[in-house]
Amino acid sequence: MNSGNKILKGVGIGLAVVGSFMLISFIYKKIKNSNSKNSENKDSNNTATKSIIIGDSQTPFIAKQSQKIKMLGSVGGENVLWKGGMGLKWLKDAVTKYPISNDVKNVVINIGTNGGFNANEDIAGLINELKRVFPKSKFYAVKGSWGWGGNKNKTQSQVDAYYDKFKNNGVIVLQTAIGSVTDPHGNLPVYKEIGKEIDKTIE
Repeated sequence: MNSGNKILKGVGIGLAVVGSFMLISFIYKKIKNSNSKNSENKDSNNTATKSIIIGDSQTPFIAKQSQKIKMLGSVGGENVLWKGGMGLKWLKDAVTKYPISNDVKNVVINIGTNGGFNANEDIAGLINELKRVFPKSKFYAVKGSWGWGGNKNKTQSQVDAYYDKFKNNGVIVLQTAIGSVTDPHGNLPVYKEIGKEIDKTIE
């Protein structure tokens, strides 16, 4: 074999090797991308399993009567997104600091009572933060309590106007309110009704 033929043969072998390598690389990338997409779809479908409730001091009484929702912790605080005596601004700030959680599929919001159902509060801001932190979740709201303390003279229409702002931001507002009570801090019969509605409504 002369030198010219040897060179051509060497070039042919080299091209074959390069071609095989490129084909293997192409197939590997396809398999990797396919596995990655399958993993993402699996995470998307299966990781969101938790249903939680957040808000103020009425939160534990609601949670106690539901089979489907849980508090993030039994002792109130910023890190568990509920605390007695707190209002919407506090909750929004707490949510802002909370890590993004893809494992939550339902969030029940119990807020408004301590702020006097002030429709000028940054309700849209709270909901935007909740959507950011719980991107796979649906959101529900429980109407708070009035007829006591600073809310003694509040009316049903004022309360409804407040929660209409939640509706306008994509939140499902449950029909059963804690309502007009002398003191919401106890195992009131209405909490059983709220718990039943929550369990019937959320998936």
